Amino acid sequence: MNRPRAAVIGLDCLEPSLVFERFAGRLPHLEELMNRGRWGRLASTIPPITVPAWMCMATGQDPGQLGVYGFRNRREPSYGPLATASAQWVQAPRLWDLATAAGLTSVVLGWPLTYPAAPLKGAMVSGPLTPEGAVDGVWPPSLAPRLSRWAGGEYLYDVKEFRTAPREELFARLEQMARRRFAVARGLYRLYEPDLFMMVEMSSDRLQHAFWAEPTRLAEHYQLLDSLVGELLACLEPDTLVLVVSDHGARPLEGGLALNQWLRRQGYLKLKRPPEGPAPLSPEMVDWPRTQAWADGGYYGRVYLNLAGREPSGAVPPGEAPELLARLSAELMALAGPDGRPLGNRVYRPGEIYLETRGLPPELIVYPGDLGWRALATVWPTEEPLFTAGNDTGPDGANHAAHGMLIAAPAAKGRLDQAGREVSGARLYDVFESLRGHLELPPGRSGPGLAWDWLK
Repeated sequence: MNRPRAAVIGLDCLEPSLVFERFAGRLPHLEELMNRGRWGRLASTIPPITVPAWMCMATGQDPGQLGVYGFRNRREPSYGPLATASAQWVQAPRLWDLATAAGLTSVVLGWPLTYPAAPLKGAMVSGPLTPEGAVDGVWPPSLAPRLSRWAGGEYLYDVKEFRTAPREELFARLEQMARRRFAVARGLYRLYEPDLFMMVEMSSDRLQHAFWAEPTRLAEHYQLLDSLVGELLACLEPDTLVLVVSDHGARPLEGGLALNQWLRRQGYLKLKRPPEGPAPLSPEMVDWPRTQAWADGGYYGRVYLNLAGREPSGAVPPGEAPELLARLSAELMALAGPDGRPLGNRVYRPGEIYLETRGLPPELIVYPGDLGWRALATVWPTEEPLFTAGNDTGPDGANHAAHGMLIAAPAAKGRLDQAGREVSGARLYDVFESLRGHLELPPGRSGPGLAWDWLK
């Protein structure tokens, strides 16, 4: 009997409604997998962001358990800049760690939050946070020269300035990055013949932020990815369990909600030196002894309390924090948009949604307009504006959506039970437990995921 194998093909931000509905009939390789397997939407993490979502998938841990709440995080109770997450922050065993401990071979390619690359039985090429020119993004180091040979040029960890680069140049660069990553994927697979193969392609995310309003461009790149997936499937052992997944979806971006402006207007944030023009909130602007809360922006908003005994100039007694958080949450959820109707903000408290909270989580996680709007950290000379037409970090056509996509099937031989049927209730965390069971790996750390009973 052949030993079980598994391959995870991650396509960052791939939107399920485009795969399953809008582009139906144009993605033959994905649709062939759907017909022989199961498919559906995949609930992402809160927040639905590349970091931490892909590492939550690889560890089965929620963001609170990892202590990673986004690309950038507070590491100490100061007012200073946030720190960029790295692989060294991850303390939980990842699927490839469990596979290595069990004597199995793994190949990991482009997986976010794997820089610097770490030893394992097999090979690792780190993900999109790898610095340009880094020499520690590949394990084993002797593998590095092969990447450019397989790729037919420089291996691209990511594309630069995807919000501001010239559009024709950017679109061509996204195609180039995808083709080269999948060429490296095929080379790695043939070289190592791994038991566990895990890769993430980032071009789909960059595509949708830049070209969401151009359906022809979207369709062209989705079809390219489908073709590249088909070429990779042809390399795999026919009975390999294949999961094609995305960490989150995409949706149109309607505008920006300036959270720090709102906190100023409500009296929670006091400035001693407003900027002369729009600018990111900086510690020097803030009258900290009179400030109760401040915010960071991005695909979602983070609100922090200025707690006495924690922050250097904390103004909120810990005993008053619960009431203040309840008031902030209620006011944010009731906030009206520019048209006077409720914006539809969602507000989460990390202590209520995660199994534990490591590090320094925000007190509140805010989805402006249920992710239809981006959270802005910018402040202006006055308390207006509260809403903007776009993003404060460059042009952006899409924000993240709370569900990614899932297709599970054997690579080329056989069918899953009830093949062709849509699944419901699948969660990103479940990938870890389902693959662990399939590969007969020992348990990792306890997390929120459950193995799929239909994965047979």
